[in-house]
Amino acid sequence: MKECKKCGEVKDYSQFSKCKARRDGYQDRCKICNRIDNHKFRTEINPEHHAKWQQNNRKRTVEIVGRYRKADKSGIVYALISPDDAVYVGMTKTYLAVRMIEHRVKYRRFLNGKIKKSFHPLLFESFDKWGIENHKVKVLFEDESIDRQGLKQIESSFIQAFKEKGKSLNIKK
Repeated sequence: MKECKKCGEVKDYSQFSKCKARRDGYQDRCKICNRIDNHKFRTEINPEHHAKWQQNNRKRTVEIVGRYRKADKSGIVYALISPDDAVYVGMTKTYLAVRMIEHRVKYRRFLNGKIKKSFHPLLFESFDKWGIENHKVKVLFEDESIDRQGLKQIESSFIQAFKEKGKSLNIKK
């Protein structure tokens, strides 16, 4: 058992992160207090810190992101559904939350003129009309063992089904 130097509670060692520099091998603050302090730093004290670090450490950032993206994750076919029930179908081998962030970033870059051509013009028009936050995300298919080729075939079948209904946002202009 160990006492947290911030909250003063006595907790099991499993509630503390390891730290080789400390005599007992654990940090002085519990994981919960560390999480609170880290959140405060990121949101209140210095919210630009992470973005600045990424800009100043491009190679390291690319390495970290690359390793993260290569990790074994499920293959997912997902749908972005607009308020008028038009559907964009996509696939990813990354976490779905990360893929949604990528959609937001590309849309923002397109609006700011940093991307000249939209690869998903109907989707971006739908974002313009309804707002990106008003689109629902739904998982249509998920499999841990599927490869990219199989995932692409399943995505294509979903796209074709929505095209036949006249509700697809995957159609390129």
